[in-house]
Amino acid sequence: MKIMQNIDIDKDMQKLANESLDYANGYFSTFSKSLERENSRFNNDMLYQFAILSVEKYFIGLLACYDWIATHHMPIALYKEAKEFETELTETMKNTTILVGKFEGICSIEDFGYRTPSSEDLLSMKVGIQEIKELVEKRIAELN
Repeated sequence: MKIMQNIDIDKDMQKLANESLDYANGYFSTFSKSLERENSRFNNDMLYQFAILSVEKYFIGLLACYDWIATHHMPIALYKEAKEFETELTETMKNTTILVGKFEGICSIEDFGYRTPSSEDLLSMKVGIQEIKELVEKRIAELN
């Protein structure tokens, strides 16, 4: 595994890390605030898309911290890829990526397609994504 202190990343990768964090925080903020509202203008399908986008962008940003371009887009695959570099990924974060990914199965013809997550599923995602967010923010702060 690569150690954060030994990496002198390219300025373009640092820019990618920061931009990815900005996008992820925007998606996550919209997702979180909408979950807190009693009458959100977004339904669970749309909220789920914000959750997926935030997870994807957080992991792209995290991997950029290690001078690595993500080669996957599914949440659990991104987690596994990041695990090669990041020692502070937790089992809770892994479970969050599994939860976030379990409602879409569109990468294979044999898969199930799409299901709408419940409000409880979305609330669980929020808790787990917050933990991922904090780790990524920590790593990116170390770059700047």
